[in-house]
Amino acid sequence: MIRHARLNWRRTSAAAALVALAIVAALAAPACSETEEPPAIRFDEVRMTVQNRTGRTWTDVEIWVNDHYRMQVPSLAAGQVAAADLRNFVAGFGQRFNPAKQLVYGVEVSSREGSRREVKLSWGKGRRH
Repeated sequence: MIRHARLNWRRTSAAAALVALAIVAALAAPACSETEEPPAIRFDEVRMTVQNRTGRTWTDVEIWVNDHYRMQVPSLAAGQVAAADLRNFVAGFGQRFNPAKQLVYGVEVSSREGSRREVKLSWGKGRRH
């Protein structure tokens, strides 16, 4: 009789494990099948894009690459994408970013949303302050 109770306990735990596995698989399946939204800051060898994913217009947009190369965009409407050639980013003394000789290791985007609210996005190392 004890042997029968053990066998029954093993069947019950195996069934519980299968049910738990089925629940985990059912919950994970929709998450795996959804396509992930691309990041707000994207770039390739020579081009960078920044997307405004908020519901408001950004003003006074500054995009910094590798701490000291900067580009300014007057405004970026909600949902709009700003695209630029990396060679258009300029340092304080006029040096241009050269994607043939330099790698992008950090990007920071700062802007204003509405009257005072500041928006900051960063990728990689970001900018030193």
